[in-house]
Amino acid sequence: MLTHLKLDNFKIWRSTGAMRLAPITLLLGTNSSGKSSLIQSLLLIRQTVKGDDPNLDLNLGNPDEGDSVTLGQFKDLLCRHGGESEAIKANQVGVEFKWSESGQPEEATIFSARYRQGPGGSAELDYLRLGKDGQGFFVARRRPGIYRLQLGAEHRPVGQSPHFRPQRSFAFAASAIASLGTRGELIRDIGPALLDELGKIIYLGPVRRLAQRDYIWAGRMPASIGDDGARAVDALIASGVALQAAHRGRKAPPAEAQLFQQTIHWLKEMGLADGLTIRALGGSARYELLIENQGSKSNLKDVGVGVSQVLPVIVSALFAEPGHIVIIEEPESHLHPLAQSLLAELFAQISRERKVQFIVETHSEHLFRRMQTLVAKQEISTVAEAAMYFVEREHNYARLRELELDAFGRVRNWPEGFFGDALGETREQARLMFERQKGAKS
Repeated sequence: MLTHLKLDNFKIWRSTGAMRLAPITLLLGTNSSGKSSLIQSLLLIRQTVKGDDPNLDLNLGNPDEGDSVTLGQFKDLLCRHGGESEAIKANQVGVEFKWSESGQPEEATIFSARYRQGPGGSAELDYLRLGKDGQGFFVARRRPGIYRLQLGAEHRPVGQSPHFRPQRSFAFAASAIASLGTRGELIRDIGPALLDELGKIIYLGPVRRLAQRDYIWAGRMPASIGDDGARAVDALIASGVALQAAHRGRKAPPAEAQLFQQTIHWLKEMGLADGLTIRALGGSARYELLIENQGSKSNLKDVGVGVSQVLPVIVSALFAEPGHIVIIEEPESHLHPLAQSLLAELFAQISRERKVQFIVETHSEHLFRRMQTLVAKQEISTVAEAAMYFVEREHNYARLRELELDAFGRVRNWPEGFFGDALGETREQARLMFERQKGAKS
């Protein structure tokens, strides 16, 4: 689980400060305030670490390669109004996060990196710290291509060499590990541990794939549902076919069938459907997904867009395994208020029962209000289980405000204009009603 995030001079952020990440983290705020940049920083490191080019210190993204984020060149990443501090220079970008299997901060592993302008608009690693306190390693750029290495348990640097430049900002070449002898074994597994943690991220972007009339299914459960949810229906088909086979054989449904059954449950709870049906089209690999409502069945393409947009959200939550990190932008897209509020119930239940972490960027007042209710009902603890942030613009850069909720879910530090001026609207309606009544009497 990710427990901490800190950005310096990253896009619109001069500095986020130390940001606490909880099992459920909500990011709220106005448009273009910097919420998405928080998520992009994690996806940026993920696509760098999972890439196959050892010469890229930071993979800023290529749309033709299917990268999760495309951020241009280093100059586009660097905050235009950035500042210098003890930790970072004005011409550097800093990304830092921590993760812990137990969720306890004292057991956390840290990734802390600083980047500078490199050749051809690229980003060049300037500093990297990776590992737990007293373990891991520190790497600092001394001059172009030369890096100084220090092991976390040692007070003196090992030395400096081109071999000590971490590949893809996280791991050393086999020759570098071998050159360290027995000390190399101390840091061999640290990079792969980061790769494993970032591999647990399931990301679902704000623009999701529209419904299709039928789907070609490969015959297996997909390994992922895709950043746009394109393979969410494939996962449902795999689960639905497994359920149908169990029914035909009069056997108990296998574990694989639970995704289909639980998706139906949440669609019912949200008032979006009474059921789902998977139907094969002839003897081909094509299948259609039918939505059941009030005794009739309709193709997914023929029902409201809200159903096709929320299916990847539900599937991503149910698809996650213990320890996974589900990052979702605008899960409420095209949903009516009740369904939006029940998303909070979905995230809370899956997080609690399966130990799945959710980082959710949303504009939904209904989702947030239900989270407040869950806090009031003591189903969620704001200390251990939830963190809620309001992101706002302050002149030319973003500012982060952690919302303080009391035991009854009430916000102590409510930002001005958080969800509009509901009280002001009520006053205006009452004034107009009074004026009309007065005019009618006269």
